[in-house]
Amino acid sequence: MAKSARLFKVSDVKGYRQLALATTIPLMMLAAPAVGYFIGKYLDGLLGTSETMTVIFLFLGLIAGGVESYNLIKRIAKEDKE
Repeated sequence: MAKSARLFKVSDVKGYRQLALATTIPLMMLAAPAVGYFIGKYLDGLLGTSETMTVIFLFLGLIAGGVESYNLIKRIAKEDKE
């Protein structure tokens, strides 16, 4: 019986994993503020405020996206060292 050939080397898999992690950064930077915006719009309609909650939750979404992107970059750098 012949040994099955590996399709990818271990170093290739590691590189693909880092690429996948790095491509999630733009998605997080778009998704977090969008979610904050829609939550703020919903709360503005519910509470009757004039875009106060929209602005607050939009900024919270921007901050959350930045923090998560920073944490992901740290994780990528840590895996690169290993």
